[in-house]
Amino acid sequence: MANLFGRTRPLDEARLVPTGETIGSYISYLDAQKAVDYLADEKFPVRYVSIVGNDLKIVERVTGKLSYPRVALSGAMTGAWFGLFIGVMLSFFDSANNAGAPYINVFTAVLLGAALWMLFAIIGYAAQRGKRDFTSTNQVLASSYDVIVAPEVAGEARRLLAQLPMNSNAQRPVHSTPDQGYRPPVQPPAAGAAPTRPEGWHDPYAPAEPAAGDTAGAENTDRPGQAPLDGPRRGQFPDLPDGRPQYGIRVEAPKPAEPEVPAPKAPENPEQ
Repeated sequence: MANLFGRTRPLDEARLVPTGETIGSYISYLDAQKAVDYLADEKFPVRYVSIVGNDLKIVERVTGKLSYPRVALSGAMTGAWFGLFIGVMLSFFDSANNAGAPYINVFTAVLLGAALWMLFAIIGYAAQRGKRDFTSTNQVLASSYDVIVAPEVAGEARRLLAQLPMNSNAQRPVHSTPDQGYRPPVQPPAAGAAPTRPEGWHDPYAPAEPAAGDTAGAENTDRPGQAPLDGPRRGQFPDLPDGRPQYGIRVEAPKPAEPEVPAPKAPENPEQ
């Protein structure tokens, strides 16, 4: 928008895109305008503020279809308004000579204006030969509007806008303290590699290691390297009073097979 009463910027500065810190990013221009109005109401020096639209687009909205009756009616209405203006202006100069009928000139001008503009509109529409048979409105829109402020006053502007109950998509700058020092960037893990665990991380599912000197716990386990099992091991459950096993059934181990003794061979007959 034009600045009628504010400070006029130099011509070279007006040709460049404003630079600074983005304190607000809005989808609608009205939201960006509201943010600047709020800064002005809070006595902020708005001469350091600029509104920049990103990704400009020309939008043409079709409002209807053209036809000869519609073109004639539109031309007649435009000519009537123009004739009314001319008639009122002429009535001021001719009021002394024609004091009895001051509205005759106005009525005549309205009729002549409507007739002439209707004729011109029909001729212009016929000359197009149907190349543009619709009416539309043009508008320049942007995908987002950034409120940019000079760096020396950006902190104060950001503090004031934080009190405005309106959403903004601007990213806040990250201020690092000097005692943090330099930290190398974290490289992403290679494909197929296991993710690195942070320092001090403890796996809750890892097997517990037996304490030093705890030999009883180490013996009471069937799996080396894991936590000892509670209770007796397998095969150490006592039998019932009647001799049956406490759990399951007892399977007797098979007796080892006796080795076969080869039969003695018959002596050979030397006479044969």
